[in-house]
Order: sequence, then C-alpha cells, then structure tokens
Amino acid sequence: YNEYKSYLSMFKSDEEDLWSSILNDVSTGTIDKEKKSLLVLGDEFSGKSSLISKLRNAKGETQTVVKQGLGLEYSYINIKDHFTDDIVSRLGIWTVNSNDGQFLEHALSAHNLGCTDKGWNSVVVLVVDYGKPWDITQRLHHWIDILEKHFQSFKVKDSDRRDLESKLAKSLQEYCLPDGEMNKDVLLPLTEGVLTRNLGIPIAVVCTKVDSMNALEKDLDYTDAHFDLIQWHLRKFCLEIGAGLFYINSKDSTNADNLYKYIVHKLYNFPFDVAPSVIEKDGLMIPAGWDTQQKIDILNDTLRSFNLQDKLEKILTKPVTRSADMSREIKAEDDQDFLSRMQSLLDSDSLRRPKLNRETTTPRLPTSGTPGSAANNGATDGMLANFFQSLLKQPRGGSGVAPRGASPGSPRQPLTRTVTRTTSEGVARQPPS
Repeated sequence: YNEYKSYLSMFKSDEEDLWSSILNDVSTGTIDKEKKSLLVLGDEFSGKSSLISKLRNAKGETQTVVKQGLGLEYSYINIKDHFTDDIVSRLGIWTVNSNDGQFLEHALSAHNLGCTDKGWNSVVVLVVDYGKPWDITQRLHHWIDILEKHFQSFKVKDSDRRDLESKLAKSLQEYCLPDGEMNKDVLLPLTEGVLTRNLGIPIAVVCTKVDSMNALEKDLDYTDAHFDLIQWHLRKFCLEIGAGLFYINSKDSTNADNLYKYIVHKLYNFPFDVAPSVIEKDGLMIPAGWDTQQKIDILNDTLRSFNLQDKLEKILTKPVTRSADMSREIKAEDDQDFLSRMQSLLDSDSLRRPKLNRETTTPRLPTSGTPGSAANNGATDGMLANFFQSLLKQPRGGSGVAPRGASPGSPRQPLTRTVTRTTSEGVARQPPS
C-alpha cells in the first residue's frame, strides 16, 4: 500500500509541476521579451501612416487606420507564429514625422542594433512618394545620410561595428530563391557594386502611391522608358546599401503583405518564400541579395535616349505649378490707409488736370478741314445753329428729323404706304397714287 501511495504521489508531483509551469508561463507572458523595432523614415505626406496601416492589417488582422502624427509616433504589431498563428512577439514601430530626422535618437539607439540567431533587432524602412519621381533619389540620399550620421554618433566599438557590417554582407550572400538550395558553407563573394555603403542594418526601400503612374502618363506624357529609368536608379541605389525594393499600390495589397513577410523574415528568421517580381511595372518586389549590376543593365536597351550618368532629378524636371504662389499669405490693406492713398492720388490728379473754360457753352466737333482753320470752325458753328433752330420750329409730335430732300424748317410731308394686293389671277395690282 505504501509503495502504491508513493507511486501515485510521484505522478501527482509531476502533474503539479506541469500546471505550475503552464501558470508561470501565462503569468510572465510567453511573448518574446527581446526589443525588436521597426524604424520608418520618410518625408511628410509620403504615405508612412497608410503603409503602417497596411502592415497592421496583414494576415487578416482587424482593420485599423493609423492617423498621421507629429514629431515622433509609436505603434506596434503583434507578430504571429508562422504555423500556429499564436502571438510570439510585439514589434514596436517608430515613425519620424520630420524631414530633418529630428527625434531620431529617441527611436533608434545603440541598444537596438545587433543580430543573433533569432534575427536582427531592428529594420529600417525608407518611404518615398512615387508620385514625385523627380525627388525620389534625392530624398533617399537625404535620409540615408541622416541615418549614417546618426549611426556614427553611437559609442560602439569598431569591432562591434565591423561585426554588424559582416553579418549584413553575409545575409546578402546567403539569399536564395524559394525553390533553390543554398550551401551556407560555401558563400560566393559579393558582386561589383553591391553593398558599397554598409550601415550594418537591414533596410527596405518602399515606394508608395505607385498607382500615380496613370496620372504621370496622362499629365506629363511619361512612357515606359521613363518608368524604366526610375526603376534603374532605384535598383542602383538599393544595390549600394544592400536594401530590398518594394512598390506599394493603394489598390492592391499584395506587395504590402510581401513587405510584412520580408520584415518578419529579417527580424524573426521566419521563412520568406516569395520570388522576386520585376515584370509588372507597378508591382516591383526585389529582396536584398537577389539583384546584381548585370541584371540592372538589362534595362539599358530601353534607356538609350537618356544619359544614365546624369542624376534623375536632372532628367525628370519638376513641373511648374502655381501651388507655391497660392500658398503665400495675402494681407489686406487697412481701410483708412487705402482711402488716404486714394485721396492723395485724386489731389495730385486734380493739380495736373487743366481747368475748363466756363464761358464756352457750344461744343465744338472736329471737322474735315485743316486743324486751326477759323473758316471751318465758323461754318461748323453755323450748321449746328441751323440744326437746333430747325428742331425748335418743328410742330409738336414730329420726330425732329427733316425728311430727305426737304429744307430745314419746312413742314413734314406725310408718308404714303403702298399696299400690294393679289388678284385671283396672281397679278399684283397697285392702287393709283
């Protein structure tokens, strides 16, 4: 009996330990405590808030709308397990809403940098507006300069910095297509032009408002060659910093879902089984590590009319609009100042105006004779006098105009009406005069 009792107590203790472990996990939380962060950089009104809404709505989550904030904005995404849909982590999203990178030190610090077997601690997303293609590369260089300057301000050992750079280069070397196999023991060196500017952190370049291609074609006469030129410069930039490239269309959320998979792949080592897409001009998706300079040069056949050595903003000039003039503030003049100014103008005009001769009562009309001729002026005055005298002498009810051929002042002749009648034979007969 005692042996049986001890045997049952052994199972009871194991059961209690199991439930204690479960309760302990629930009380402490099973969510990953590592601080993973996503930093979103971009100009104002470039579509950052809409992009975050699309990321939060990925994988069938509840529809949420992220409103644009001021300064520094924070939100989060619940990361679900790839197989069980259980929440395994909470990804913090920091959005810098200033064109000069203000408050960047509060969003990303040296503690957020690093890479382990579970993935990177942080990922940076650079957002640009595709509706303004003349500013795309210029704004990308602007933000990457701010980001690099911010990283250089970190008090990080040179050995740790080189370790991050080598891990980023290795992540590009280990990339393979979803249906391919990669031998991680033998890594090929990076090709020419790849990762010439290594910041030691994964970056994704996101072009929003890609559906504005239709407006560019209609309003600015853009062709497929212009869109290929934009793609050429974007892929060239992403190749230099080792970044992925995504086109986001507001009417299609496919690439937004792919961007979500790409981000969690970099942060949590989730599988990324999406193949690159370069066929559709508005659905471009190129993960970091796939592109090369040779693949980009394929576009050169359609870009022969452009000088690829020139900057994009030099080739695609900004259209002239009146929005800048309309935005200027127009101040109304004070009423009293306006009236005083008008009074001064009237006074100065009255001084310059010649005085009229009050003794002259008869208006003078220009004649066909020689100007300054006294005879012509006298004749004109006589004609006017006779005209007014004839008006005074006419009987009441008259029209005041003498009939043609009658002398002025003669009584008006009555008008005769001619009536034409038609007989049954169709011959017009006129009454006798």
